[in-house]
Amino acid sequence: MRTRSQSRNQNRPQQQAPPVVVDPFNLEEPIDNPPVVNMAANGAGGAGPPPAGGGGLPVPDLRTMEELCQPSLDGRGGPIAPIAIQATTFGLKNDMIQQVQNSCPFRGPGDDANKHLDKFLHVTQSMKVNGVSDDALRLHLFPYSLQDRAAEWFDRLPRNSINSFDQMAKIFLGKYFPPSMVTKLRNDITNFRQRPDESLFEAWERYKLSIDRCPNHNMLPVTQIDTFYNGLTLRHRDTINAAAGGTFMKRRPEECYDLIENMTTHHNDWDTSAQRNESSSSITSSNPEIASLKLQMEEMNRNLTRMLQTKTNMLML
Repeated sequence: MRTRSQSRNQNRPQQQAPPVVVDPFNLEEPIDNPPVVNMAANGAGGAGPPPAGGGGLPVPDLRTMEELCQPSLDGRGGPIAPIAIQATTFGLKNDMIQQVQNSCPFRGPGDDANKHLDKFLHVTQSMKVNGVSDDALRLHLFPYSLQDRAAEWFDRLPRNSINSFDQMAKIFLGKYFPPSMVTKLRNDITNFRQRPDESLFEAWERYKLSIDRCPNHNMLPVTQIDTFYNGLTLRHRDTINAAAGGTFMKRRPEECYDLIENMTTHHNDWDTSAQRNESSSSITSSNPEIASLKLQMEEMNRNLTRMLQTKTNMLML
């Protein structure tokens, strides 16, 4: 049995979803904003078409296998980003490219990255194109100096990631001249030792090459000369002291450097190379008389060195 209040609550319209009022006597009048009924969502069997305009099922990819297997141009292009230039037309000349390729090729690990940059800058400093800055010209020419593994490394760089030659140089040195290599080359300099079968000329050239390969060694000239002198064998240190007229280390650094350069320039007069050592040792071992003469000559050399040192000390007083 229903009460009068329950009957009123049932007949009262709901406030959340008011019904759409349609005039039953005007059936030809279009209905504004008709309600959309999703049959699939309302459990009507899902026989209706999917709603248009997104929000429903994803659109299937109708491309064929042949189309999907073809390479796409998306993401293609070199690592060098487009650079604004004043020239209306810009193209690298063949003679520029060939000169770079022939003068300063770089193939990858094992080649000197610092020397490569120095040669590249030297070769390209005379190349000019109207309306194109030197930075842009060098940036576009630099990839042509790379070969083999270095060229493969450059091609793998991200697209449009390089905007200047300075940035290109930093990326290049970061790859082929990392801090670990700097440490190794600096250790080669500070731990220099003359090899047993190495002449004074060969030792000096090898030492200078180690310094050239590490431009940021941060060693003063006096430290460089001191390291080289103390890395020599005792016999070659005596030879340098004799050439210095006394004690080599009592001269100024500039004089020490010039003395070593002069001695190595005329290394045939001062040198006792490996071949001479080997031949003399073989002769000495087979002839006792020659061995005795060699000992006498060594004693004479030591006496001459002492005399030169005494004379130099007297002149300094």
